[in-house]
Amino acid sequence: MILLGHNGAGKSTFINFCLGFYKSIKDHPFLPNFVDFLPKLNKKDIGYAPEAALLDLNMSAMDYFTLMADLRGVKDFNPKVLLKSVALEVELDIPIKKYSKGMKQRLLLAIALLGNPKTLILDEPTSGLDPFGRAEIEKLLLKLKEKHSFIISTHSLELAMELKDEVWILKEGEIVYRGYPKNLDELKNLFFRYRPKSIR
Repeated sequence: MILLGHNGAGKSTFINFCLGFYKSIKDHPFLPNFVDFLPKLNKKDIGYAPEAALLDLNMSAMDYFTLMADLRGVKDFNPKVLLKSVALEVELDIPIKKYSKGMKQRLLLAIALLGNPKTLILDEPTSGLDPFGRAEIEKLLLKLKEKHSFIISTHSLELAMELKDEVWILKEGEIVYRGYPKNLDELKNLFFRYRPKSIR
């Protein structure tokens, strides 16, 4: 599932709803529009990578793997395999403050892969990256999709087409389109058909 939409359309709200961050549909004005579309997910079989995490820059990849494995109840994992799976070539004990933006994004993906979850929920995984870093993450996503299902929000129409998954377009807190556009031109036309009343 690919979530597209303008800033403020509700993509992150929908993801947070999927993750169970809201206790009641009264907690956000968009939630009543989403409740009938909430996918049936086993919370123990989800890996999540936020758009931007407040990482402790003095911690290392190994520190985070150990911490998150403990929190998620993952008993067995290979940290080197996790790093390799996201093409992150760093020593396990190097502090994150020495990472580039792209390396941090790949670490978030590696953490999401702990326990080999069936579904990866990714909120803007290429946000803030330069074209080279974005291309690297997009290549990783295509590879990961071979073994995992996705719920992913993005502003990249090109990435949405490359992933060959069902596209959902959100507009002002409502799901206004669900389907499989045949090509990029069709997707662009759909996207701009649901242009918001005001740009944020």
